[in-house]
Amino acid sequence: MPILAEVGGLWADALDPIVRKWFEQGFSRRPSLLGTLFNVQSSARAYEEVSGIGAIGIDSWVNFENGDGVSEVDFDQGYKKTYTHQEFIVDLQIRRKFLDDNQFPQITNPTMRLGDSAALRRETDGASVFNNAFTDTAPYAGADAVGLCSTAHPFSPQKTGTTQSNEGTRALTKDNVAATREDMMAFTDDTGNKVAVTPDTILVPPALEDEGLEITKSLLDPTSANNKINPQSGRFSIVTWHYLTDSNAWFMIDSALMKMCLDWFDRVPLSIRLRDGDDRTVAAYWRAYMRYSYGWSDWRWVFGNNPS
Repeated sequence: MPILAEVGGLWADALDPIVRKWFEQGFSRRPSLLGTLFNVQSSARAYEEVSGIGAIGIDSWVNFENGDGVSEVDFDQGYKKTYTHQEFIVDLQIRRKFLDDNQFPQITNPTMRLGDSAALRRETDGASVFNNAFTDTAPYAGADAVGLCSTAHPFSPQKTGTTQSNEGTRALTKDNVAATREDMMAFTDDTGNKVAVTPDTILVPPALEDEGLEITKSLLDPTSANNKINPQSGRFSIVTWHYLTDSNAWFMIDSALMKMCLDWFDRVPLSIRLRDGDDRTVAAYWRAYMRYSYGWSDWRWVFGNNPS
């Protein structure tokens, strides 16, 4: 019998660094795309708010030359997005007898699986932004009352009568990539001027990864027998996310603009700690805890296609 069995609850204190090590190994087992897609930030408040602002009309720059004086910058109020952090808590019980009997897999396996589950929770939540992108109802609608990808995005709170679309039903083909790129580069701001959108990324589920790579990496047109060049070659990076649930839906993205509009706030980073105040004679509990929020504040960084 291990010596630790003679010291009451101290066995749990001695086991604590081992539990934390195996938990971290489980959490790190699968690569995360949150940092690739989201603007991951810390937070020191109960919630975060991001307020949109309108664009500056380009005519403002020539008013002085035209004798109308220097224009003062005046922004219309945009939509305000509130991120309210949620708590995520799970307790793990480890029984003393597993240590006494040298049954270490009974300790390490559940601990690793808990870490893996925490990673899965975060990835699934992040992917839900895209999995529910075509849903216009709460809780998936954005601050402008429609989904991330919608045919009816209003220009601004002050200009709700005119709308724009970043939603289509095109399948992932070379020609449809070209058409979607053109549609995306025609996005305008609330003043009607074109936005500096530069699509450079295509997000796909695993079922579309091969098609996406063929479309974006082939130097020659994969649909032609005449050695035509492929104009889509080199324009896009293909990002494949295992947690996208629709095998047909795909998303074209401006990655720089995405990092300005797709937010993830870690209010309390993930941790696991030995729970205090328990009788540890026969068992001890470790509490895993994290608190975060996520979402999008503007839609102009993405165009989603949802073929039937």
